[in-house]
Amino acid sequence: MSSFSAFSVCGALLLSVALSVPVFSQGVRAPEAAGGEVLLENKNVRAVRYAIPASSIVTLPILKNDVLLVILEGEAQEAWSASNRAQTTRLGLSEVLWLRRDEENFVRNLDSQPSRILAIEFNDSYAMDEIQVPGSLRDPENFDTHHFRVVLENQHARVFWLHLEARETTEEVQFPLHLEIPFAPAQVSVFAPDGRFKIESKQTGTPEWHRNRLVSLSNQEKHPFEELVVELRHPFCYAVHPNMPAGSTPAIVDYTQKIYRSVQKQWRKRLPFSLGEGAHGVVTVRFRIQPDGKVEDDDLFLAQVFADNKLTEVALRSVREASPFPAFPPDWGRPYLDFGFTFYNNLPAESQPGCEE
Repeated sequence: MSSFSAFSVCGALLLSVALSVPVFSQGVRAPEAAGGEVLLENKNVRAVRYAIPASSIVTLPILKNDVLLVILEGEAQEAWSASNRAQTTRLGLSEVLWLRRDEENFVRNLDSQPSRILAIEFNDSYAMDEIQVPGSLRDPENFDTHHFRVVLENQHARVFWLHLEARETTEEVQFPLHLEIPFAPAQVSVFAPDGRFKIESKQTGTPEWHRNRLVSLSNQEKHPFEELVVELRHPFCYAVHPNMPAGSTPAIVDYTQKIYRSVQKQWRKRLPFSLGEGAHGVVTVRFRIQPDGKVEDDDLFLAQVFADNKLTEVALRSVREASPFPAFPPDWGRPYLDFGFTFYNNLPAESQPGCEE
């Protein structure tokens, strides 16, 4: 090969490499993501939606906390960071990517149509004193694999993809603090453990914030429903005080305190280990007391369960063994009394850092 031919081949290779590098790497900066709309903000997260024009690149704001990137619209997106431009991630509709704090990140819309993305900032992603969410007997990853699929998991978050066919219902599953991001409009029934339910209207791309809830979800539409469920793995927020019945009189307050002490005695007696030992765990049991103090089996149910099978069973047995309770005061004037009791193990009894009041 002549020296001229060798030079021509090398020149062509260099030109090809140069064309494959984004233009901002040659000194021209990609524009900042414009039109950021804050869709949700609280003490734990901040969700901002951005629009990206067709065939364009935008620079995301540099944030002091980790971010979950969600593709709300658009089938072909690319994302990468300034510190690692060689590692480009291709993303489609509803796919997610974890972005590190203090990084300059870029998103390219490869579509011929505008796209939209959601950047969810985790305000507590680098907190050092927060308790991680314990495992749950009703964890969707184990309890309902037919409808829930894990698409991302790290120490800060776990992201599920939920798919429900028309008129289909999930098992009863437990979530900690979490976001739900629908990818289709729908009417969804949310069933609580006590049989009560409410209808939630889901709007495409609009995140919803929920505190701890043990629920089953039912798609009321004639078409499939899909959404992302974004769990916060910390902080773990829980209540440990007994729930007083609405409209309690001084006599009822005294009565419920007696119930509390009776159930607590059974709990401590039946724990398979000493207090302060074993895994973190919280179980909330709700029950209905009849006027004569009895609790029927159908009136005893779990309202929250962040614990394994052993701890959960001890909580339920503690109520069963403590009943029947004394007949409740005659001035209550109602046919029954609803009561809630939260059992916790190896956890502080006060509100935790990062938890909303």
